[in-house]
Amino acid sequence: MSGFDLVGTESNGSVDGKQKTFAVDATHSGVLGPGDLVLITGDGSTTGVSEVDIGTASAANTGVISSVALNLAGESLSQTHLSASTAGDVLVNVDAFATYEVAVTNGPMVVADVGLNCPAVVTAGTVTGSLFVSNMGANATGVATTSTLPLHIVALKEDSAGVLGNRAIVRVNATTSKLGATGIA
Repeated sequence: MSGFDLVGTESNGSVDGKQKTFAVDATHSGVLGPGDLVLITGDGSTTGVSEVDIGTASAANTGVISSVALNLAGESLSQTHLSASTAGDVLVNVDAFATYEVAVTNGPMVVADVGLNCPAVVTAGTVTGSLFVSNMGANATGVATTSTLPLHIVALKEDSAGVLGNRAIVRVNATTSKLGATGIA
């Protein structure tokens, strides 16, 4: 899966009940799948459900895709992503305290970065056959105290080569699903 891999939550309990179904309009230009950061678009589907599309690198996002609803209209049963220009539904984790392990771009991050905020990397995922790999993560360039940055750095992890800071534990910092969030037009 890669991208934003759910680790747990900093709130009491589990993430059960903190998943919300969103529609994706057929006009979306990139592939979407589990581990991708998404943002509500300000539109609703014909059924009245809010729509989401690819998230933003430097502002509030809505959450992380947990799964894609099965689409029997010509899609492979093993396909875990939503193809570009295809309408569908996605299940998004909107828990503001959910923590995710992510790859760090332009890193490594340093221990002084823990507790700060950072931009996100919102690169489209890679599809090979019916397999999807999210390419989203955290960006070490631009780490700051700025409250509007989309990710909060909770901890650093070592990558497979043993380098601390090439992977990080983050949570969505600025979110459109929090109480008092600015609306999206």
